[in-house]
This record gives sequence, C-alpha cells and structure tokens, in this order.
Amino acid sequence: MITIGREFGSGGREIGKRLANALNITYYDKELLGIAAKESGLSTEFLESYDEKSNGSFLYSLVMGQANMFYNGNTNNSVEQLASIAQREAVMNVAEKGSCIIVGRCADYILKDEENILRVFICANYEDRLERIKARDKVNDKEAQEKIKRMDKARKAYYSCHADTEWGVAKNYDLCMNVSKLGIEKTVAQIQSVAEQLMNK
Repeated sequence: MITIGREFGSGGREIGKRLANALNITYYDKELLGIAAKESGLSTEFLESYDEKSNGSFLYSLVMGQANMFYNGNTNNSVEQLASIAQREAVMNVAEKGSCIIVGRCADYILKDEENILRVFICANYEDRLERIKARDKVNDKEAQEKIKRMDKARKAYYSCHADTEWGVAKNYDLCMNVSKLGIEKTVAQIQSVAEQLMNK
C-alpha cells in the first residue's frame, strides 16, 4: 500500500497513476469521494466542497479513537464532522481491500499504523511547479502563483488540523522525492523499486 502526499503542481497525481499502472494496483484520488458518498449517504458535491479543507482537529480525534461518540447513533453531528468520518472510513475501507495507491486525504496519517505501507511525499522546484500549472490549467504567471500559494496553504492547514504531524516534513514520510531532479518517469521507477523491495522482504 502506497500513500502519496504532494505539493500542488509537483506532478503527484500523474506519478500516482503511472505507479499504479506499473504495479498493477488500484489508484484512488478523487475516486474516494464517490466511495465516501456511497457509504455515508452524503452527496458527492458536499464532499467535494469539503475535500482537503481544514476542520479543526476532528479527524485527529477520530484517528486517535476519541470520537466514536460522533459516529454511532449521534444525530448531533455537524456536516463537517460527518464528512471527516466519511473520508476516513473510505480510506480505511479501500486499504482493507488490498494493495493500492491513495493520493492525499491524510491517508499517510490515517493508515500510519499499518505494517505494509510506503508513505511518499512528492515535491518539485517552484519554477517547475509554476510551468506545470500554467500548461495544465491554461493560466498566466500570476494566476499560477496564486493557485500554488492557495493550494499549498490549504493542504498544509488541512493536514495540521487533522493530524499531529506536519505536512511536507521529511521525517513524517518513508520516502521524499523531488521530481525536478529525476523527472516523472524516473521518479516513478524509483518509487516502484522501493515498493517492490518492501513487498519482497
């Protein structure tokens, strides 16, 4: 099982998809929202509006086993709390089904106690991220800069509120890769090599 955290514009999603194809395992990113919606009864639209946005320390309390009272039969849940529960349950449920790659959603933290997990963080040089966003989203320099600033800030805040570790800090991951050094293809190959070595231990 591989989790991928990533800086906005670093290519983490593309790396995740290529890695899933190379290892012949299932890839989850936005797909988790559909699973969470189906399992929880919440709308996909609502979960999308909440996706990777901060909400206090509720997910942290869930992971630490301190929030069962919010889940079992309590009708006083806020919709934000229900969204946290739904996403966490979706991450845990797909992980139980077998080998997979999960991008974002604090999956590395939610699954931190799993034995067979490789927690990866993807980063890239700022200029490379800027060019990727400009090309992908058809925006100018200023718009791309604003997107990077906004999305990185949102992901960091989401992680800080939902975990007791810090987003993007090397010691909180098993493998950190700077895509600017190797490029997408070689980065995928390196992660695949590490994953296969771990599987064959």
